[in-house]
Amino acid sequence: MTAVTKLTSAQYPRSPAQGLEQLREISRIRAMLDGLESTLLADTSEMVQRGMPTPLSEENPTLFDYKREIEEHGFPLSRADQDLNRSSFVAEAAMVTRTSERSTFNRLATAEGLRYVHEHSLFALYTGSITSRTAAALVKQTRGIPRATAQQIEAGLLPTAITASDASMSLRIKRARERLHPQPAADRRTRAEMGRSLMWWPEDDGMAVLQAYLPAEDVLSIFNTVTTHANLLLSSEQERPLGQLRADVFRDSLLDGWPGQAKRKPSLFVGLTIPALELLTNPERGIANLEGYGPIPLGVALRLAANAPSLKPILTDPWTGSILDLGRKRYKPSKALRDFLRVRDEHCRFPGCRRAPETSEFDHIDDWATGGTTSVQNAQLLCKRHQIYKHVLGWQAVHLGNGSLQWRTPHGVTHLELPDGLLFPRALGPEPPPVQLMLPGTTIDAQSKRLLGWDETEDIPGFPDNSPEP
Repeated sequence: MTAVTKLTSAQYPRSPAQGLEQLREISRIRAMLDGLESTLLADTSEMVQRGMPTPLSEENPTLFDYKREIEEHGFPLSRADQDLNRSSFVAEAAMVTRTSERSTFNRLATAEGLRYVHEHSLFALYTGSITSRTAAALVKQTRGIPRATAQQIEAGLLPTAITASDASMSLRIKRARERLHPQPAADRRTRAEMGRSLMWWPEDDGMAVLQAYLPAEDVLSIFNTVTTHANLLLSSEQERPLGQLRADVFRDSLLDGWPGQAKRKPSLFVGLTIPALELLTNPERGIANLEGYGPIPLGVALRLAANAPSLKPILTDPWTGSILDLGRKRYKPSKALRDFLRVRDEHCRFPGCRRAPETSEFDHIDDWATGGTTSVQNAQLLCKRHQIYKHVLGWQAVHLGNGSLQWRTPHGVTHLELPDGLLFPRALGPEPPPVQLMLPGTTIDAQSKRLLGWDETEDIPGFPDNSPEP
């Protein structure tokens, strides 16, 4: 608190030296907060593992009756399972800190390493002497080795960490780990290969990053092979630099095949939502939605739709973006409802989860066994893990309309989860929300109104020109 008081009472810097000193203080405060967060994460997780009472367990005295649990939810898991409770706590912590479960799990692993192994580094964080990046690197690099060895590495490097940069400390920790690690490098490599993975994450402007975690020699072989083909094209290329050529060769080889091979077209489903209103009124600046990613330019969506083997008409509310109807009466209700959820939810509806519809399942918000109906108002997509959270650990969801959900965790934390397709969520209270334009300044002509099936004499809320045209 002293550091915070000192910083907040300081005057606006009058020189670069004063500004730099205040930046130093902010860095110290950030480290101190990270140290406090690590203690809270580790200690709260320990309380969960000890099975301390929760609002859920107080409401249900037979909570840990294993046989009865199986009969109730059908999963061969117990609410007392430590791994399950740990992952559920991570989800709760991610919810209250508005971060991803993966990020929170990594922070918890760091917190436990500091709390139970590297206590001196945790104290150094409390005082702002080292950075949280250095503390996290120390925990990560010493995980899985004997406690005495891990503390030996800490003792040798902690004095240096007080002044050294994060990059320098990361290298020093790695060198110490390799020098003192009790297991042969070959054994560690075999274990590391079990973590092979392929991941992606979205970037801005309709772009994304693909990341492959593979053995180093495989990564170099792939990169060098792509570079060789890109260099063959470089001499005759007028516009694309080598970096773009590498990306294009990589993309074409996976989707279309190497040059000389018969081209193949991917048959996987790609979900697109193209708003008819924006298509008609503002095609140059309109935005469509790519399932699993988010907003993309309307022109890109139209190019994808041009090659689509089939299209699915979806009616949405032009003011909020919420899904209104499917317009595909020929499908069986279960299929139509699944399609509806795929477009409305776009992913697992557990707070913060982005698992795609293909890896999620239909879930009754109110259980079928207790009278829940199979309807839009009682349906959501949930991945298997979060179905287990809901049915085994007692996470609760309540549908509030328009696909909005109110979640309640086993420890009583509540969270409002809105569907991504809802562009302008309406307030849940009794007060009417202010009118908000979807396309500010846009005028809808008579032809567009007729195409959309609107009565030309009907007022359209918030549009500058509501009068019928002759």
